[in-house]
Amino acid sequence: MKALLQLVEAYTVASLNDAVRELERQFPEVLWSGDRASNRVALTFDDGPHERDTPALLAVLAKHGVTATFSWLGERVERMPELVGAAAAAGHQLMIHGYRHRSFLVEYPEALHAMLDRTRELLARHSGRDPAAIACVRPPYGHLSRALARRLLSWSYQPVICSIMPVHWLLPAELSVRQVTRQTEGGSLIVLHETLPGPPVADLTDQILTRLADRGISYVTIDTLRAERAATGGARS
Repeated sequence: MKALLQLVEAYTVASLNDAVRELERQFPEVLWSGDRASNRVALTFDDGPHERDTPALLAVLAKHGVTATFSWLGERVERMPELVGAAAAAGHQLMIHGYRHRSFLVEYPEALHAMLDRTRELLARHSGRDPAAIACVRPPYGHLSRALARRLLSWSYQPVICSIMPVHWLLPAELSVRQVTRQTEGGSLIVLHETLPGPPVADLTDQILTRLADRGISYVTIDTLRAERAATGGARS
């Protein structure tokens, strides 16, 4: 039975990686992953900032010496600007998850553009960074269409999704940790979530980084992954 479960799990991981490759072919303007020939991986966190999860994540990332990317909501940034400064001071990338956690597909384009610009301005103000450097956007729920991707690019934003996303708010910690560690390969773009129920995301991150420690992985920001992928011709920047 154990061998059968391992076989099913291996098949599932291979299927997920194949699905990402097909999405990359369908949406070449979207960043799904980095250069698979490298040992570099991007670790990202959606939905924050969060008063419990963000400080705990910053501590875990510092413990492992890992640089990550935080994909945050403007309305939460307004409530917790000090966490933006803390993440920026630790050297992590900041990107946009929207102003509110609502599908971009149901927003009027003019309103969406204004909310993205507002969120970028908030992140820039509280981090001390150049607004022009905050260009990456991950749409809530991963909801995307070809028209939306083109629209984001026309507004000088880079659409980003991911190649690995465990539903860790619904699963036991061990299943989520195992999925991430088995699916991770060169160029992987991992997303975990703050604010959600289930096993604490900082604990999951600690376990994942510990298990991947002997794999020779270098953790980089989304911007670095994007630049390296563009340099190999694997994705448009």
